[in-house]
Amino acid sequence: MKALPTLISSQTLKNLLRTSTTTKIAVLEADLNKQFQKEFQQAHIPQAKYFEQLECTEPTKFIPRGLPETKCFENYLSKLGVSNSDHIVLYDRSPMGFYASSRAWWLFKTLGMENLSILNGGFYNWMKEIQQIEPSKPEEESNEKKGQFKVKFNPSMIKTYDEILKLVSNPKAKYQIADARGANAFFGANAGHIPGSVNIPYTDVFDQSTQQLKSLDELQKLFTKSGVDLSKETIYTCQTGTTASTLAFIGHLLGQKSFPVYNGSFTEWQQRAPAHQIAHSPSAA
Repeated sequence: MKALPTLISSQTLKNLLRTSTTTKIAVLEADLNKQFQKEFQQAHIPQAKYFEQLECTEPTKFIPRGLPETKCFENYLSKLGVSNSDHIVLYDRSPMGFYASSRAWWLFKTLGMENLSILNGGFYNWMKEIQQIEPSKPEEESNEKKGQFKVKFNPSMIKTYDEILKLVSNPKAKYQIADARGANAFFGANAGHIPGSVNIPYTDVFDQSTQQLKSLDELQKLFTKSGVDLSKETIYTCQTGTTASTLAFIGHLLGQKSFPVYNGSFTEWQQRAPAHQIAHSPSAA
């Protein structure tokens, strides 16, 4: 089977689910903190499994949404029937369909998975266009065949506080950092941003009329206008590393080769960085 697109439409997913292929499709409804577990149990996309991406994760003061413990996560995914050879299609129930799913995409990329897609528009676009759903069936889940999932950590997908501090503390360092928080948080006197960052608010990447991502041409213009050179690495950040993952996903869609996420993001930076390393106005590296 030819490679599936990284951004997948509801109609394409429908076709995949009703035709047999040589590659197993694993459809996962991504969630954070089990916000939509009950809704999933009542109705979800056919064949989908519920994926709580903070399973096996211990929150800390600096990083509330960190990486999972390896063995625990491998067991969790294997019990869901997911293997490394699968092609994973992610979706969520956020208004535009990217909040939890793009963070899950980044998580899987960080843990070594390459065959990944996100459903454009998420659950609500599926309901608008396809309208096929099914409830969870516990008796069937207990008989599911286990997968074989192994973590293969990819350090290129993540940046740490120490790495960011080293960059911004070196006046000769050349770097790009893009922040997905809203302008009020980015420029605000009570918030601020990492020195040298540019602001690409999460809400700006969506077409409000379709409730999906903007076109690739529009996204490229948005990133370029914001000061991002897609031919170079960009470190993506936000408040907790979640909406930053959407920007990283878009960077990947636009052909960017290196798009790591600062997982601690501004939650960690605001608590740990020296006061002079918290900027409150536009700046360039």
